[in-house]
Amino acid sequence: MSQTDYLTAMGISTWVLQDAEEPAEKPIENTSAVNTLVANAIAAEPSSIPASQPIAPASKNATPKVAPVQPLAMDPAYAQAWTFVMDQLNGDASLLFDKILASLMLSRDKVQILTSSEVLAGKATGQVIMAMGSDMGKKLLQMTESFEELRATVHSLEAAEMEWPIVLTYHPEHLLKRPLDKSKTWQDLILARSLI
Repeated sequence: MSQTDYLTAMGISTWVLQDAEEPAEKPIENTSAVNTLVANAIAAEPSSIPASQPIAPASKNATPKVAPVQPLAMDPAYAQAWTFVMDQLNGDASLLFDKILASLMLSRDKVQILTSSEVLAGKATGQVIMAMGSDMGKKLLQMTESFEELRATVHSLEAAEMEWPIVLTYHPEHLLKRPLDKSKTWQDLILARSLI
């Protein structure tokens, strides 16, 4: 399956508006920042994603087209840069997690997957930690703010005399119950990928 197929399976739209008479580079309008970010992230290399994506005018005659998917540079350093933290994962949530990894052109055998206690013991080896679950802010960051306040932001985790950037996002089990939050998870993944 392609990256677009995995994003579609996760329920994330990969459509962009393009005018047939105008160059493909023309920015788009009247679309959410999420869809613009997703479309640009699909087509971009991990290291080339800018911090913010502009939204600009498009033609009223625009027809929907699927954004082209460029192969990601799959050198081993990209995959090894990721540490995912989850305390439980089973059933359909496990399958969804595999799709989430595939949307980033990753697989379980290429990334590090740890529990919160293993991370606190200093076993993380990735450049960025992606913590999945609403309790992770309390467990890893020792913060009392709500999960919604903590996600979509880069935090700093200090454990075992080491420091890592950490991004919080939803657990796959939550995404099965609330599929509309998949686009927020994609935003969090792109934020984490921008740190690599």
